[in-house]
Amino acid sequence: EKWIFDSPDQAGEAWRQFIKDFYQANKLITGEVEIGGRQVDLAAIDMPVLNIYADDDHLVPPASSQALAQYVSTDDYTEANFPVGHIGMYVSGKVQRDLPPLITDWLKARK
Repeated sequence: EKWIFDSPDQAGEAWRQFIKDFYQANKLITGEVEIGGRQVDLAAIDMPVLNIYADDDHLVPPASSQALAQYVSTDDYTEANFPVGHIGMYVSGKVQRDLPPLITDWLKARK
């Protein structure tokens, strides 16, 4: 599958910093990430959250996605999972069929 290698190059230093900060040091969780000079504080998220993830994702395991619930402050938190892998979230017929109406219904319920 050639398409998997058909992606833009990543700037080496930016990629290294991303891996160091988000994976090795877990700075998003420890509150040490800054974007545009502003600290990212997951606890400040008090708006509705729809967390969508794949059950069989080996790059972002479900437990990593589910952990978001304990770091945000919203009372309106919803999880939606699909029985697919990482790529399946983008190419699966089931996801393409079921995800758009799920998002639409979730948004309509919060107008």
